[in-house]
Amino acid sequence: MAGDQSHERVLAIDAQPRMLASLQALAASRALPLDTADSLSEARSMLAGGHHGVVLLDPRFPDGDGLALLRELRDGHRDVDVVVFTADPSSQAPVQALRHGASDFLRKPCSPEELLVTVQNTLERRDLSRRNREISNRLRRSERLYQYIVDSSPDLIYVLDDEGRFTFVNDTIQRLLGYQPQMLLGRHFSQIITRADRALAQCCFNERRTGDRATRGLELRLQPARGGHPVYVDLNAMGMYGDGDGEAAGRFLGTYGVARDVTERKHAEAIIRHQAHHDMLTGLPNRVLFQDRLRQTLAQARRAQASAAVLFLDLDRFKMVNDSLGHSFGDRLLENVARRLRDCLREGDTLARMGGDEFTILLPKLEREDSAARVAEKCVNALEPAFTLDEQEIYLGVSIGIAVYPQHGETMETLVKHADAAMYHAKATEATHFAFYDTNMGSRLDHYLSMETGLRRALGNNELSVVYQPQVNASDGQTTCLEALLRWQHPERGAIAPMDFIPVAEQTGLIVPISLWLLSEACRECLTLGPPGNPPRLAVNLSSLQVEQPDFVDGVVDVLNTTGFPPERLEFEITEHLLLRNTEVVVDKLRDLSGRGITFAIDDFGTGYSSLSYLQRLPIHTLKIDQSFIQGLQNSGDEATLVQTIVAMARGLGLAVVAEGVETTEQMRALQSMDCHTMQGYLFSFPQPASALADPGRPGEGAPAPSATRVNAGSRQ
Repeated sequence: MAGDQSHERVLAIDAQPRMLASLQALAASRALPLDTADSLSEARSMLAGGHHGVVLLDPRFPDGDGLALLRELRDGHRDVDVVVFTADPSSQAPVQALRHGASDFLRKPCSPEELLVTVQNTLERRDLSRRNREISNRLRRSERLYQYIVDSSPDLIYVLDDEGRFTFVNDTIQRLLGYQPQMLLGRHFSQIITRADRALAQCCFNERRTGDRATRGLELRLQPARGGHPVYVDLNAMGMYGDGDGEAAGRFLGTYGVARDVTERKHAEAIIRHQAHHDMLTGLPNRVLFQDRLRQTLAQARRAQASAAVLFLDLDRFKMVNDSLGHSFGDRLLENVARRLRDCLREGDTLARMGGDEFTILLPKLEREDSAARVAEKCVNALEPAFTLDEQEIYLGVSIGIAVYPQHGETMETLVKHADAAMYHAKATEATHFAFYDTNMGSRLDHYLSMETGLRRALGNNELSVVYQPQVNASDGQTTCLEALLRWQHPERGAIAPMDFIPVAEQTGLIVPISLWLLSEACRECLTLGPPGNPPRLAVNLSSLQVEQPDFVDGVVDVLNTTGFPPERLEFEITEHLLLRNTEVVVDKLRDLSGRGITFAIDDFGTGYSSLSYLQRLPIHTLKIDQSFIQGLQNSGDEATLVQTIVAMARGLGLAVVAEGVETTEQMRALQSMDCHTMQGYLFSFPQPASALADPGRPGEGAPAPSATRVNAGSRQ
């Protein structure tokens, strides 16, 4: 018989030395750890050491009653099991032994095997009891830990029974909705769901499905106990079913769910969504929203065989005012213009700001052509009185072009183009402030064709060049990268602004060869700026048309191989709008380039599509906050909130942040307070040619070769 695994010792207490010797020999033969005592006093002394778990006791002693020792062990709550082993023939002997606390009873004489089995069973029972206590202690600790984790979780954790009633809800419910957890126990879950979402919640909040079919990432609105705005949550839930072979096996028991508060994220997305479709300065619909409404209006007009009109408005003398009195004054003037124009329209009409001092008006359900003329007259008259700002009276005029569907065009692009052409005709005709389109208005088309021809020539005649503007770590003043801007020096017209020729390049497809030339030129120049073998980093702006080319990836790889520029030093800047066009194709191409070591940044972040899912799908490393947000930091709390939200989101996702268009010290300090330290704008430097960067000794121009260089073909700076 092997010794037990608990390593507890056995103490044999008997007044007969021969019996003790026999027991010791028997124990030795089976490796059983046994000690002996031939008196009660010796037994008490040995038991005081605490090394014995089992006692073999014959109560009959000359120096006292062995049952007294048994009572002492019982009353002292000693963790000792006593097996009474006696030759007392009375029938009361086992009863008395068990009454006094013995765990078992053996009558002498007995076989060695019976004795050893009794002792071994006692040891195993003790070991099992000890293990049970350990398991119980671990369970209690685990339950306390589980309870702590559940109650400390920022997420709402709940359990429903098979009828949708709460059987458990953690303490987060009080912070989230104002309910005490015990208030909801036994109540149906629909009590906390907004009325509008109850139908959706009926099959999701009390989910019965499990595994991959269970609810994941479902957005619901919960209703606070005391009313107020609903709380948006992201819900995960799964059904619970009985297991085993019993009666409850496979029976639906209820639902386990976790709901995360995403209210702040929803608010941030709402702000970004609004900014994506509205002008930051005036709050009017922007070009994207205007085009969407025009598309819907034309579809309705076709079905109803009705008319509609597009008015294109351009402010006269605004540029002179803006240049002489400053951009801040000009912005306030535009806000006042927008307010006056709003008052000229009917309900259902759309006034939009297209950019700069250009506005458009959409008149759906036009009954007669002269109705558009009356709206144009109202706009002219509304802007005729002086604007008084800072005690200065400013007079503005307006030129308006009108195109009517269907006689002046049947597509969205044609109507806007013809209204624009009519506006230029009105501007050139001093006798009137507005004009309807007619087919003789071709001057703008001539200008467009002239620009296209010039661009084709410019690419082959070395009229294009690159200048660089640094990005700066405002904390220490160090240049961290450069953004290279495309310039066109026309042989007859001189320098042409990017805002004039880049749209033409995009519309004609010339942006593709121009961008490829720009990438090659920038790679070549950057190889001369850094130390041998370690050129500065380079970033290039990608247009959607360029990425959609079948040979886009091959073209990039070919440029890198030809110039020898290392791909891990190259970064591409993409816009949010790019991701809406052939999304899967775009993602595949960007991932291909990412696998080659090229990194990516989101340019003009916050001005495009409101969904942020692409940040997780694409290899994005940097967010560039659009300069329109930065320019409003000092005058708008909404702008500051939005910028701070973007910075916090980027930090949470492990992305770098760059603020574009920083022009004042106040803007810089505001950004630094938001933990945004990398900036770009006229506050730090104007664009410079590569030769100035290569010569740090030139005052006011040069700087040591930076660690990164950014190239933006489409920049309007």
